[in-house]
Amino acid sequence: MAASPDRTARRLQLLATLVTQRRASLRLSIEEAAARCGIAPMTYRSVEGDKLRRGLKVVRSATYAKIESGLGFTPGSCHAVLEGADSITLTDGTELIAGAQISHPPLDKVADEVKQALDKMAGLHAPELTHGQTDDMAAGLVKELQRRGILPSAR
Repeated sequence: MAASPDRTARRLQLLATLVTQRRASLRLSIEEAAARCGIAPMTYRSVEGDKLRRGLKVVRSATYAKIESGLGFTPGSCHAVLEGADSITLTDGTELIAGAQISHPPLDKVADEVKQALDKMAGLHAPELTHGQTDDMAAGLVKELQRRGILPSAR
């Protein structure tokens, strides 16, 4: 069953908001963003919603792919928003939501923080553990959190 016109309009508006927000965070003009994406400024304006005031404008899949590549979105994220997703994940792992973004620290930083926290807790509660043992525990904890989907897998 096809999406209702109202739902389609809301999804296009959300995508326009996210694309505009990303361009603004990169401090790019529409012309600069279009050039970075390898598309005409007029086509880029269609994605950002300029045409929404005059009627719906869904662009080609190839254009969305260029937008994703040029603005650092993960592949397929524009279509995901049109299908119901509420955010876009950037290639650096940051989640872009309307009005904000959530930064996810790199896995190596998370692993280091886990190790430091385990070292501290081991010193307080199990001082007989060696640094090698706490290092092994930290690595195991990170792997278990990845297995459970709490942390992203290493790339």
